[in-house]
Amino acid sequence: MKKKYPRNEEGFVLVAALLILLVLTVMGISVNRNTTTEVKIALNDRLHKETFYAADAATELATEVLVQSIACFGFSQLTEAEELDGIDEGMRIPGAAGHDFYIEESALGFWRNYNTEGVPIPTDDKDGNGIPDRHMVYPAVFDENLVFDREKTNAQPHSNISIGGNTKLEGGEATQQSDGYRGKGKGLGAGGISLIYDINVQQVGRDGSESVICVQYKHRPGTEGECNYSTYTTK
Repeated sequence: MKKKYPRNEEGFVLVAALLILLVLTVMGISVNRNTTTEVKIALNDRLHKETFYAADAATELATEVLVQSIACFGFSQLTEAEELDGIDEGMRIPGAAGHDFYIEESALGFWRNYNTEGVPIPTDDKDGNGIPDRHMVYPAVFDENLVFDREKTNAQPHSNISIGGNTKLEGGEATQQSDGYRGKGKGLGAGGISLIYDINVQQVGRDGSESVICVQYKHRPGTEGECNYSTYTTK
């Protein structure tokens, strides 16, 4: 006759519950980490797109400033004291809602920049010496006296812009027309030059984000309008 030993299973339910709880906890931690990672990716993607589209908008604005200034070929660069009323500053171009351009003092004739080797990417600081390597910046911050505030401008999201042009010969077209039965012809040729401008924008966005866009603008001399921006100065 076999002896029957009592089976004590009083702690089994507790152990099983703890195991299930452990599995659920691990799954919860994993899902939470994945969710956090996805959120960070989404935020970074949004920040990147925001900075990129701001740089793209800056190329459009810079092109407009360039177009409005091309007619100023014979205009002085506003470096003489009498033309600046004694203030040796750059040029302020007022914009809508207080969002103004500022053209650096060394680049007041930016529309006449001739560069056959390309235009460098602009930056806030060239070689770490505190001198910006850019022709203009947008949006620029000015104080109540319309004096450019470089520190506040560089501390906010902004666009550094460089512009330079090169001359390109345009091919002509020739048309030969027969003059009736006499076999004579008339010739017509047309050609000329164009100015090809490189417009480079470095957008400095939020949280250290950055985007660079380089575009070209083609201008045919003789089609410019009036010199609109030559008289706006920091006073």
